[in-house]
Amino acid sequence: MKLKRFEALSLQEALQAVKAELGPEAVVVSSRRIQKAGGLFGLLSQSVIEVTAAVDRSVETEGEQPAVTIDRSLQTLIKKRIPSLSSSSEQTQEKKTPTFSEQLQVATVLDPVTQHLLEMKEEIQRLRESQKDPEHTLGPLRQELEGLRIVVGEVLGSQMQKRIEGLPGDVLEDYQALVSHGVDSQRAHHLLRSVVETLGTAGLRNRDAVKELVRERMEESLAVSNASVTRQYGQKIMMLVGPTGVGKTTTIAKLAGLARQQDERQRTVLITLDTYRVAAVEQLRVFAKILKIPLDVAVSQQDFLACLERHQQADLILIDTAGRSPKDQAGHEELVAMTRGSFNIETHLVLAAPVAESVQMDTIRRYQTLPIHKMIMTKLDETSRFGGMYNVLSQAGIPVSYLSAGQRVPEDLDVATRPRLADLVLGARATTVNAEQPVVAELAY
Repeated sequence: MKLKRFEALSLQEALQAVKAELGPEAVVVSSRRIQKAGGLFGLLSQSVIEVTAAVDRSVETEGEQPAVTIDRSLQTLIKKRIPSLSSSSEQTQEKKTPTFSEQLQVATVLDPVTQHLLEMKEEIQRLRESQKDPEHTLGPLRQELEGLRIVVGEVLGSQMQKRIEGLPGDVLEDYQALVSHGVDSQRAHHLLRSVVETLGTAGLRNRDAVKELVRERMEESLAVSNASVTRQYGQKIMMLVGPTGVGKTTTIAKLAGLARQQDERQRTVLITLDTYRVAAVEQLRVFAKILKIPLDVAVSQQDFLACLERHQQADLILIDTAGRSPKDQAGHEELVAMTRGSFNIETHLVLAAPVAESVQMDTIRRYQTLPIHKMIMTKLDETSRFGGMYNVLSQAGIPVSYLSAGQRVPEDLDVATRPRLADLVLGARATTVNAEQPVVAELAY
């Protein structure tokens, strides 16, 4: 028996070499793809096919080299792989070894497929490497988008500058004042453009008329809800939702105190779902004890529904929820399930005025599926510019119910009105109207 290895760039070429040297009676024992080193430091290495073939020659011809001697274990292995080298009884089995010509024909078909599979394997490896380092893939795309954003911003900025320069000189000062208060340049331009079209060039000389019309246009772009915590048309259920740290618990306490001031006979109930924050329940429990109103704690949707069933005779139910990230999908779905029961729950989204308007708009979009019926703006005392708040409220179009500007309960809580919102945007201080009301308690955010 003669056993020999052949190397070639493709399987077809390797089989041709086997046939040329060992003859058509040769049988392929194994084949594999290996990396053949070459050149300096292996820089010129390439992938080749290694084929091991054998031929059984009982009688050596003259001048022919003796066959390769192999041990018994290898003979046994070859006999298992090559039925033609087995005993005469094994040669009578139904399974027959393909002829060399058949193997060559199969190799001709499979060689391109093998090469294609190898290329796919290399591509998969490259993809795996890119997943390990996402910046390698996303970096160029991020740079390209940033460049596009800068170009678009420059074009839009140039167009806006031309629009601003087109405003009459008498209202340029008003435009600069609005922008200095944080009003978006496009909204400021839209307000003043409307004023110019209404008053005309001659009317712009009347500064009082200009300021009054700017305020009027600003109020028209805002929505308020005429909020009330007194029972008018059946039971009122208010649920306050929003991200962590916006002051929901303090606002709940203020609403309860305001309801008690307006009508001491009104039956008010507090329900808290905030069992995650440390001391949140105790904070409300202290205030509920001061006002002598019941407080229920619900740790699940079933508990929450049971609380609502238990207090069907209450005039006002105020619900405090846990402050979670707007990206908390599980917590959000839980809130959605609670608001879609048989009870008529009025949902108030609580937002803090100092938070960036892009973050506020993202929060509004994420909570819209509840849905949001009204909004409460808190922490007005922690910022001096309210143009961003105006941009958010005018864009969202959701009615504002209350404004909160401090920690005193219920003193630092006002019913939202259009004139009050316009005053804030135009530079008024964030003080409360209810300064003459007594302070019931004071809670920290």
